[in-house]
Amino acid sequence: MPADLDDFYGSVARQADAIPLAPAAEARRRGRRRNRNSLIAAAAACCVVLAGAAVLARPLRHTDPNPVNPAASPSALPMVGSPIEFGNTVTSAFVVASGDRVFAAAPAGNKIDVVAVDPHTAQVLWKVDGLGGPAAQGEFAGLVAVEQGLLVVIDNNVHVLDPAARSKDAWTFPMGDSDNLVPYENALLHREAETGKIAAYDWRTGGKLWSVDPGGDAPMHLIGVRTAGTERSREAFTDDRVLSVTRSGKVQVRDVRNGNVLRTITPAQPPTQLSALITYDNWLFDGGPADDGAPAGYRVVATDLSSGDSRVLVSKKAGNTFGILDVCGPGRVCVVDQRTGGAAVSAYDVRNGAKAWTTEVPADSSSVSSGGDTMIVGGGDTTVLLDNDGKVLFQNPATYVDWLDDRRLLVMPGTGAGEVSTVGIQDQRVTRLGNVPQRVEACAHTVDRLACPTTTSLNIYNLPG
Repeated sequence: MPADLDDFYGSVARQADAIPLAPAAEARRRGRRRNRNSLIAAAAACCVVLAGAAVLARPLRHTDPNPVNPAASPSALPMVGSPIEFGNTVTSAFVVASGDRVFAAAPAGNKIDVVAVDPHTAQVLWKVDGLGGPAAQGEFAGLVAVEQGLLVVIDNNVHVLDPAARSKDAWTFPMGDSDNLVPYENALLHREAETGKIAAYDWRTGGKLWSVDPGGDAPMHLIGVRTAGTERSREAFTDDRVLSVTRSGKVQVRDVRNGNVLRTITPAQPPTQLSALITYDNWLFDGGPADDGAPAGYRVVATDLSSGDSRVLVSKKAGNTFGILDVCGPGRVCVVDQRTGGAAVSAYDVRNGAKAWTTEVPADSSSVSSGGDTMIVGGGDTTVLLDNDGKVLFQNPATYVDWLDDRRLLVMPGTGAGEVSTVGIQDQRVTRLGNVPQRVEACAHTVDRLACPTTTSLNIYNLPG
């Protein structure tokens, strides 16, 4: 769960980047783009991106002293169909997967072309050419897909397309660098950072369903409420509540259907501009400094959205820096604590704040993604896989790691040429699938397909097994 990592989660967007980072030069180039992390409060994919910059292709390394010896890798990952040509040479192209489709967007002059592809056949389902107004500079900031809509961010505009059918009549609205969007099943919500105004739009028409003026205590965060049991990073929100956090630190629980405030909660300590905020199973978790000017230390606050009860779960003084947090099992939240020369992940009981376990992880660990009974922690040079007791199952030097399904992880180089593998979550068995060439951006995947952008085309690969 984003990134590109330095401004993560404009609300939930401080939690992890939606798209893995390329090498250092690309990271610097992205830093000059519009901040796509504020684009969407729920689109942080579950991948872990190491170092925030250089992503290297290296072999998987086990902590098991007797690792399984996998079979020799085939020379190339099998391609599905023919490459889908961009029509020109590009230096960037974003790819996302949603449902049974893959979407790619690439520059064409000072505009952007978008294509929808069936990943099982590599057939083009529709294509929209030339998104972006005549005055646009083609500053392509990102691509986000949920079932209800495909969001293409160009310059300071969001173009919303219907993923199910070709639509040259994308509706568009302006968005500032620090604004954030939250996708709900029945509406797309937008918070203007400059004014604090919140509006909800119809996915198909762009018609405004409702809007809320900020008043004297303007919202500085807009956060979707994730229902327990749903996949937190790949779907639109389905709860009937949305949260706005005001500049004074009040948490407003709103009805997503009309924007009305259902209740206002005063947390044990108020959230700040720098807070990393996530929701899950009726709880709001806030990690970060006690105030925006705090020189060191941090705290983690848990707030019950139904009762309004709020408590400080973690309080650290100077010498400790907040890395990131994530829900990591029923009634637990896991926090990455950074300090000079090292880092650790600790699991805390949400009800009473009791620490369940602490595990040392690589220094500079700054991302965590929980899936079922395991979690991936990344940063610096290494990713580690932990079980729900904090035991290290394996570690992996500097590469892209993502949940493939409930049994396997996908492991591959970020954008460099190299080998694609899967790792069994329970037995850590490595299956080497084949090699992929250099890409201009990170790939997207379904459970059985990998979609990768090169300088000239979108390539679809088969992921056997």
